[in-house]
Amino acid sequence: MKQAVLLIFLLVSISATAIEIKGNVSDEAGNPVADSPVYLVMKRVVFNFRNLKYQEVESKTVSTKTDAHGLYQLSLNVDHYFNRFYLYFHGDGFDFAQFLRPEPENITKQVKKGTEIIVNRVLKTNPLWSDLQIVLKALNPSSRRYKILRKYGFPERREQLPNGTEKWYYFDLNKEFTVGQETNTDTN
Repeated sequence: MKQAVLLIFLLVSISATAIEIKGNVSDEAGNPVADSPVYLVMKRVVFNFRNLKYQEVESKTVSTKTDAHGLYQLSLNVDHYFNRFYLYFHGDGFDFAQFLRPEPENITKQVKKGTEIIVNRVLKTNPLWSDLQIVLKALNPSSRRYKILRKYGFPERREQLPNGTEKWYYFDLNKEFTVGQETNTDTN
């Protein structure tokens, strides 16, 4: 019995490693970006011999947000079943209007090496941010147009509909909204 408990403890300790991922998120001027999402995506990737390419089998996501000083921290036990690790600095709650979507950071090597990982990220300002601010000043902050523009920026495509409304498309975000006459139809 004692050997079985020791074996189980050994297997659990081998299959998970405690790590801490931390850093800061700032804008190009060095100012902290508060309340911005940070996602750790852990993936199990295997080689598929039939298709002769790597294939994702399973994934798990852990998230946090930056504090008022732009700092974030994730402390967790990483299961060795997962073999690819990526940090995403965008997602639900990200300011797509003000900042460009940052590329994910592959931290697989750092996860395999150590217990403390520091990743800082500087968010690049959307080149249309100054134009958007001019448009936002002309709109009522409680209007649907204002809220959508402030959250997602300018749409990638606009379509005039026969009833006088417009359909706004955000293809990268897989979102579309109908604006014009105040309606509640939108697709997530």
